[in-house]
Amino acid sequence: MAELLGLGCSHGPIILTPPEVWYKSRERIFGRNPNFQAPPQLIEELGADNGLTQDRLDQQKVVEAFGMMRDRLHEWQPDVLMVIGDDQSENFKQDNLPPFCLYTGEEVDGYPFRNVGGKNNNWDAAPETKFTFQCPKDFSRDMRNSLIRDGIDMASSSSLQGWDWGLAHAIINPLVYLDPEGKFPLLPLFVNCYGEEAGPDYPPRPTAKRCYEVGQSIRRFLDTRDERVAVVASSSWSHSFLAHKFNCSAIDLDTDRRYLELVRQGQGSQLASLTPEELQDSGDHEILNWIIALGILGDVPAEIVDVRESHTQLAYRVAALWG
Repeated sequence: MAELLGLGCSHGPIILTPPEVWYKSRERIFGRNPNFQAPPQLIEELGADNGLTQDRLDQQKVVEAFGMMRDRLHEWQPDVLMVIGDDQSENFKQDNLPPFCLYTGEEVDGYPFRNVGGKNNNWDAAPETKFTFQCPKDFSRDMRNSLIRDGIDMASSSSLQGWDWGLAHAIINPLVYLDPEGKFPLLPLFVNCYGEEAGPDYPPRPTAKRCYEVGQSIRRFLDTRDERVAVVASSSWSHSFLAHKFNCSAIDLDTDRRYLELVRQGQGSQLASLTPEELQDSGDHEILNWIIALGILGDVPAEIVDVRESHTQLAYRVAALWG
């Protein structure tokens, strides 16, 4: 039976950038919404310096949380590092849009700084800085085969053709903090969390129930193995620009606080009952990545490392550990 370590984190591009430039993301995203109405909490957080004070605090907490998770990960020394993240028209285009896809290649690269090079990232790294990860090819193929035999129609790919930046940002961005050296064999699992939100040609996102079932099937496979497997759920929760109940203007604090308590108390399986309409309403599209991880880990209480509830963040960000 495999040993498991769980990690939950966010992956938004701003986690790589200094807080002095975060306002650009807000202006770009809110500028796309003709119905945008700034909620009172956002106005308060922006203050007299356009949010810089709040952004600096949030960046400090994000870095501290990733540091704690990195320490636990490297102390634990996994044989496989599985990262569950949503592709956003990066590695998968309209010619191939599976609900789930396991990467089964031997190696994979990523260029997380291509649009935030030099002074626009926290490491002063050049835009063409490349991260390379070895992958557990045989392990991932065994997992895929087990899932299919267990009734999960899991797609797989041994190469990423759709995007010359390499790994989608939901996979690569957390790794910049957690394993930039590529020390641990990486197993990406891509999820189509946005579905029809991305456009009429896109198929619906998988249901929360199906995501939890995928996680449970992965757990059944892992129960036949002896590896130490770290499972990373990579996503923010509600996004201000996706929360339809608020005209795509505010994060859904009440809903996410309720979900957080379920995760904290080891009742994450209840999230499997969320409907597509509920996810659409609150802007919690990406929480499907966490629901897969919860299916793998089971109803085990989470250690909540940090929670960012700032509207200036554009999304509700949770950092958590299991095990």
